[in-house]
Amino acid sequence: MSDEPKPPSSWTPEIVRDHLLAVIAANNQRYEDKFTGQDKAVISALTAQKEAVNAALAAAEKAVAVAERNAEEWRKGANEWRGSMTDREVNFASRTEMAMLKERIDKHEGGGTGMEKLWGWIAAAVMLGVALFGIFGKLK
Repeated sequence: MSDEPKPPSSWTPEIVRDHLLAVIAANNQRYEDKFTGQDKAVISALTAQKEAVNAALAAAEKAVAVAERNAEEWRKGANEWRGSMTDREVNFASRTEMAMLKERIDKHEGGGTGMEKLWGWIAAAVMLGVALFGIFGKLK
């Protein structure tokens, strides 16, 4: 190293103290600005979050109202359907009635009853015709 003498320092304790106080003040100002910016950002984020939550709650309330209305309409339709099914079942033959009809069919009950009555009516009509012919034939 060289043996040259060093120049005397121009930094005096007062200057160092003033410089340190200025650096500290600048840092304090920078940190204060940063804190204020973060504070504003947090407040802005919380406000946006609050608005988003309110919008979500409003949408949820609308969805619930629509779902309740649809459920009520479905219940009305289900009750109507249930009533029509009950009415339809009233008109159906019961198992006992069907069993009785099957038993009659198996025994061939009533198979010729209609034809027997038809022949009876035909015979009665022929006899009536003969009787009327006989009465009107004597009158002439």
